[in-house]
Amino acid sequence: MYALAAFVTLFILGGSLFFARNAYVQSKKLGMSKELVKKAVVSSVSFSVLPSVGIFIGVITMSGMLGIPLPWIRLSVVGALHYELMAASVAADGITLAAMTTENLVTIAFVMTLSILWGGLFAIFFLKKYQTKVISKATGSGNKGFGKFLFDAVFIGMISAYVGDAVAKIVKYDTRVVIDGAYALDGMGNYILEDHKTFVPIIVLLSAMAAMAFFDWLIRKKQVKWLENFSLALSMIFGMIVAVVLGIGGIY
Repeated sequence: MYALAAFVTLFILGGSLFFARNAYVQSKKLGMSKELVKKAVVSSVSFSVLPSVGIFIGVITMSGMLGIPLPWIRLSVVGALHYELMAASVAADGITLAAMTTENLVTIAFVMTLSILWGGLFAIFFLKKYQTKVISKATGSGNKGFGKFLFDAVFIGMISAYVGDAVAKIVKYDTRVVIDGAYALDGMGNYILEDHKTFVPIIVLLSAMAAMAFFDWLIRKKQVKWLENFSLALSMIFGMIVAVVLGIGGIY
């Protein structure tokens, strides 16, 4: 499993270096300035390395149940942290996870992998046609209104889903009862659940929003231009720090 994880990681790094080299060669052909290329590189690095801190934390979190190789593979390629945690949780809910057996690990890995395959398959067979249509909608004379707001609408919809989840947990969400370090089961082998409320997600959300607003103020009013490439990533990290501090303080 470790050898497989190392192979996948090296393959992805090799692909990244290959396309980075091709992009650099193409920038020379297009006569792009060194300043513009440097800005693109810095932006790409910042949006790759800094958010990876959260992904690394996710690998550590999931390794407690699934070991290191599987989360390492999943989060190194097409997996997203929120998706992997959700998929693993859904799969674990469907089995009696009193102990992590080989069968249980295979079941969880199968659910996590099968559920996310469709994005990759869509990209292979339909992405080129989809991109052509999206570009035509964004640039066509009769569809400028739609194209202008398409991606903003999708992004706001995604953010709204996270906001809704954070607000819902203020009211109620179910947690598993733990007895002597293990999840408690009823006579039918199902997990025993109890109602719980938490303000942590909404506090983290508002903290990250405040951090982003502060960085935006520094960029626009104080002309701290280098923050343009780091503001989103730094806001994410600030939200994570707030969550950790709340956990250390016993607030869950």
